[in-house]
Amino acid sequence: MGSSKIIGEKIMTKKTTAVQLPKDLVEDLIEASLRFQEVVETLEVQLDKKTVERLKRGEKEYRQGRYNTAANRDEIEKVLS
Repeated sequence: MGSSKIIGEKIMTKKTTAVQLPKDLVEDLIEASLRFQEVVETLEVQLDKKTVERLKRGEKEYRQGRYNTAANRDEIEKVLS
């Protein structure tokens, strides 16, 4: 992978195999990337009308106490069957 620097009218190309970045910068970039991904996923959900309707219906059912609980795998299977 190479990088180019423009110096005046000339272009200098230097091939590199590694880049050093401060640890704090890398952590910030990862955190920003994760936040961006969360925003994109939120937008995708909000733009999907069927998903929004399912979420609204689920919230209404929850408020009305119309839900089941399960404490272990067997109970989960029983609720889902």
